[in-house]
Amino acid sequence: MVYDEFSDDVKNTYAKMTTDRGRCADDKFYKYFYNLLETGANYVDFSFVRLVKTVDERWVEAIEQALQSLQYVILNPRKFIEEEREVVNIAIARNISTESVRHLLQHSNFIDEYNEKDGTVIPNRILNVYKEESLNTYENRFICTLVGELQFFVNKRYDAIFEASKDELGAYLEMNSKVDNYTETVDYKMQIKIRDKQTDKVNESEQDDIFSRVIRIHRVVNTLVSSEFITTMRRFPAVQHPIVKTNAIKKNKDYQACYQLWNFMHSYSQVGVTVNLVRQDPNISRDFEKDIYDSIVWNYTMLHNYLDHVDELNIDREPRKKEMDNQYIRQVLEEIVQGMPNLPDATLRKLIQNELTTIQNRRKQEKKTAEKAMKKKRKKFLRSVSDKG
Repeated sequence: MVYDEFSDDVKNTYAKMTTDRGRCADDKFYKYFYNLLETGANYVDFSFVRLVKTVDERWVEAIEQALQSLQYVILNPRKFIEEEREVVNIAIARNISTESVRHLLQHSNFIDEYNEKDGTVIPNRILNVYKEESLNTYENRFICTLVGELQFFVNKRYDAIFEASKDELGAYLEMNSKVDNYTETVDYKMQIKIRDKQTDKVNESEQDDIFSRVIRIHRVVNTLVSSEFITTMRRFPAVQHPIVKTNAIKKNKDYQACYQLWNFMHSYSQVGVTVNLVRQDPNISRDFEKDIYDSIVWNYTMLHNYLDHVDELNIDREPRKKEMDNQYIRQVLEEIVQGMPNLPDATLRKLIQNELTTIQNRRKQEKKTAEKAMKKKRKKFLRSVSDKG
């Protein structure tokens, strides 16, 4: 998929940019400033939402199987000779045939004069027969109605695939940090939004991709709707379900294919598209946190690199101690869970509970021991003061 290739490119670039990052691990200023970040006031908000779409291939195949036949019958519609008979004034008669003469002989009241010498007949009215080709056949009206319903059928599913929840997709990262490095205060704010456009531009070379097939069907069907045949046939009444199987629909393979597509659409009640929102766990791992802090260090050093007058920093100060908070505890638990993916949840909870109980008991014991030691020292001190008195 195109998206997977793009993702690989991004990961390759990330790997190149972070290859030499380990060199900073022993840098004194890097350690100093990283410690300030870890112990400073930080707010991080991270989320990632992506649509996972699954298309029911049955409706795509049903349309594809009938599409060529549908195009053929539209380009080669069935026609019949439509005849219109009307008695008109002789002055406006334009098409006098043998049938007109035969009709006149049967209606002598239309004759004004008759010359017996030369047999000349002068009528006042005569039957006019108009004959012209017409598209108004049941089969053509069936095809026109089918194309209209097919357009609605396809567009509904096309919109569900390519238009759903556009604005809700993508990645979001916000970072607010405040650092006191003894001689200055650093306020850092960062916000990144990556919105997935869910574009319908899919690589056309991927012929086996279901989305490319849906795009092609959508394009072809909407082109057929605007064809001259469909435009002409719209003035005739639509047909109703079920379709009458005329001889042409029974025997002609192209009309049979269209008939099967009609029945499929009228029996297919599913949407045909499943759209699921996939959200990434918002917990920020240690590695992710380190990348964020590294970006802050980079931006700070970059800014200072272009400043002419900067107060000197004492980077040999004692490192600050990091306070335990809920986020830090969640990160630690997240690393434990990721490190033991096959361990059952119940066993993992019991293991953590047992270790936590052990640590708490040990700390209580250490506290008692320390208190006893303090009491002994205090008694010894009081005893020595009493002896001196």
